[in-house]
Parts: sequence; structure tokens; C-alpha cells
Amino acid sequence: MQTTTVTKAGNAPDLLSGILSVKVRNEDKITEQDRLYCQTQQDLLYRTLDQIDRWYAVFKEDAEQYKEERKFHYEDNGKVSMRNFYTFHNDRDDYSHNEFKPFDLINDLVDKNHNANANFANRIIGYFNRTYNVAVPVPGIDEKTLRMGFRPVYETYVDAVIEHLGGKSFRETAEEELLSRFLKVVKPSCWSKVKPELKKDKITFPEILRFDEFYLSYGRNQIHYNYKSNIETFCEGIAFGADDTINGSSRMITALDENDVDVSGWYDLTTTNAEQIKFYKNGRIDVKFKDSTIAADCYKRLRLDEITLREE
Repeated sequence: MQTTTVTKAGNAPDLLSGILSVKVRNEDKITEQDRLYCQTQQDLLYRTLDQIDRWYAVFKEDAEQYKEERKFHYEDNGKVSMRNFYTFHNDRDDYSHNEFKPFDLINDLVDKNHNANANFANRIIGYFNRTYNVAVPVPGIDEKTLRMGFRPVYETYVDAVIEHLGGKSFRETAEEELLSRFLKVVKPSCWSKVKPELKKDKITFPEILRFDEFYLSYGRNQIHYNYKSNIETFCEGIAFGADDTINGSSRMITALDENDVDVSGWYDLTTTNAEQIKFYKNGRIDVKFKDSTIAADCYKRLRLDEITLREE
């Protein structure tokens, strides 16, 4: 089996190295449904790569007749490299300068080979991220060293997923990552004098979002584009803190229109223990819970009691 360079954030070792030395196969740590998805994607990829390779071989064979005349060479990834790529000098008294030349198509097929391999990595990693609410980074595929004919195996990316978990379960990892995202949204800035506060059956969160100033001038409270992801993360955290679920989103806010938020009253929530949410023009958000005990439990579970201000 051929290998290629796979780079990863943080200058981690090559993902393909050390696979043979794994004592317990990482593939055994995923479900049969996971394996079925991965194998199906691999089969579909191979079908496409076979077609790309077939046409690459045809055009490469045709290109050989021009090798002496054009003085080109093949790069490591299979692309044609030459001077004056788009100029064909022809001193012969014929019409060969009008003939089809395969060089552009050869290089296009190399690009398609890289794109297919990159799509495969994205789909396998993306599947686990969506299914288990984790945030595994997608390894990059080096287009300069990826050779034609390379066939990746999904186990490589399963290894990346299991490595990302670091010995924890999918659920444990999802919770840790969720809390990390949530705290980044709700933690006060270094110059802030306020922080999330527990008030009986409510928790108040200052400075969570901003409304677009352009639409404010027209009397419309449209959440600024840069803060829409904050709302998703915020709701994700509230759903976890209140109901122990890791798939919360803004859809749990009944009748919310992010393009025209009502700041005059409370929105109902579809969650069980968090009942209502209120938005304020200054970016503050209040969440009301079933009772003060549930609110206090959520406050601690979300580690809001650990947040401190600079002067503290």
C-alpha cells in the first residue's frame, strides 16, 4: 500500500506512522454503523479514483510523444511541469500546432485526485464530529506529495479520531469540548466588571451578543453576523447544563427570529429544566429555570462559579 504525507495541526507525528504497532485496533472502538459508513465512503472513493487513474494513464501515454520536443517532466504528484506551458513552438510545415495536447487535462486530473482524497478525509472526520458532537481536526493532504494511484484507507482517519479522544469516550470528549466553547462565549472580557450571575431561579449572562447597528437604526434587533455562532454555542451550553444533552441549538428557542429579536419579553424554551430566555439590547441574556435548585446546579455544572474578574 502506498503512503503519502498527512499533516496535522500542532506538528503532530504523521498519522500513517505507527499504525502497524497498535495493539488494540482503533477500528474495534467504533460501532458497526460507523464502520459501514466508512467502508461505503471508501468504496465510493476508490470507484472515482479508478476512473481518474484510467483517464490519467490515457493522457499520459499521449503526452509521451511530446516529451522530447517540449522538454517537460513530471512532478512528484504527477503533474506536468514545463517552460512556456501554453506556448507550442512548431517549425514544421504541418498543422500539428492545432492538435489536442493533453497537458492541461493531466494536471486537472491530478487536482481531482487530490480533491477526492481531501473530500474523503473531510467526510470521515466530519461523520464522527457530527455523530458524536466532537471537534476532531481534519488532517491536511499535501497536494505536492500525493501521488497518483494512492488509495487511502478509512482506518487512518479512525486512528486520528481515537487519538483525538486521548483515552476518553466520545461523550466525555464532547462534554469537555462543549464546556470549553461555552466558557469562551460567556467569560467576560479582561476589562469587564460583570460576569454571569446566579439570581434564584435565573442566571444572567452579560455581553453575549451584539445587534447589527445598521438594522438598529430601523428599529430591528438583528443579531450581528459575527455573533450568530455565539447563540448556537450558548444554547448548546444551556441545554447541557439544564438537561444533560449535548445537541442543543437555537432551535430550542420557540419562535426566535435572529433577524428581529424581541427584547420586550421572554421566549419559551423546549428544554425541560430551562424554561425561558430573555434578550436585552445591551447583549445580556437571562435564562429562567424550573426552580432555584436547578438553576444553581446548572450554574455549577457549567463552571460559571469558577469565573473571576481581573480585580478578584
